[in-house]
Amino acid sequence: MQTSEIFDGLLENLKVGSTASTVAARRDEIAKALNKDFRSKDGCTDYRLMVGSFGRHTAIKDVSDLDMIFILPSGIRSNYGNETGPRRMLERVRNVLRARYPNTDIRVDQCVVRVRFISNAFKFEVQPAFENSDGSFDYPDTKAKDWKITKPREEIAATKECNDRTSTNMRHLARMARAWKNENGVGMGGLLIDTLVYNFFAQTDEYDSAGSGSFGLMARDFFEFLKDEPAKDYYLALGSRQRVNVKAKFQPKAKKAYNGAAQGLVDT
Repeated sequence: MQTSEIFDGLLENLKVGSTASTVAARRDEIAKALNKDFRSKDGCTDYRLMVGSFGRHTAIKDVSDLDMIFILPSGIRSNYGNETGPRRMLERVRNVLRARYPNTDIRVDQCVVRVRFISNAFKFEVQPAFENSDGSFDYPDTKAKDWKITKPREEIAATKECNDRTSTNMRHLARMARAWKNENGVGMGGLLIDTLVYNFFAQTDEYDSAGSGSFGLMARDFFEFLKDEPAKDYYLALGSRQRVNVKAKFQPKAKKAYNGAAQGLVDT
C-alpha cells in the first residue's frame, strides 16, 4: 500500500463525520434554552459560538469535550459586575439548563457550566460571556471572583489562515497529532496541539503544498520539531497569544514517535 493510501485512510477515519450533526443539535437546544431566559426569544439558536478544537475544525472522531460560548445580552453586564457576579451568572446558566435537562448532570466548574450528556457521551462546557467591541469576550471566573478575557475568534482565524496557506495540511497534521496523543497518553490539550502545529508550519514551508504521499515525511519532521522543543511552562496560543499551560513533558514521547517514523521511512 502506498504512503498516500495509508494517510488518506487514516484521515478519513479521523473525521468527525456524522457526530457533527448531533453536536449541532445539542448546541442549538442549549442556545434555545438560554435565549429564552436571557432574551425572551423562543426557538432562537443565535448568540452562540463553538470554540475549542471543534470550533477550530481540528477535532477528530469520537470527540467528547465540546466548548461553547453563549453570548450574553450587553444590557445586563452591570448587574453582574461585583465579586458575586461571576458565580451568580454561572448559577443562572446552570439553573436554566437543569430545567431543560432535568435528568442530566449539570454543574458549575469555575469558569463554565458542564453539561454531561449520557446518551452520546458528550460533555459540553458552556461559557457565558459578554462580547467586547474588538471581538474578544469577558467570561466569569468564580475563583478570581472577576471577569477575565478570552480571544477564541483570533485562534479560529489563525487556524484558518494557516490551514489555507498550507493547502489544508495544518488541520490534517493537527488531527494526526490528536490521534497520536490519544493513542500514547500524551498530556497535551487541544489548544496546545494546534499551537505547536501552527508553530511548526511557521518555521518551514516545505509542506505548504504537500500531498498525502509526503505525510510520512511531514509527520517525521513534526515529531523532530516536538522532541527538540525546550521545556516550557507555557506557550502563547496561535492568534490570541494568550498563555497555554503545558501539563506534562511531551518531548520524550515525541522522540519515540520520531524514531519510529524515521525507521518506518527507511523500511519503505
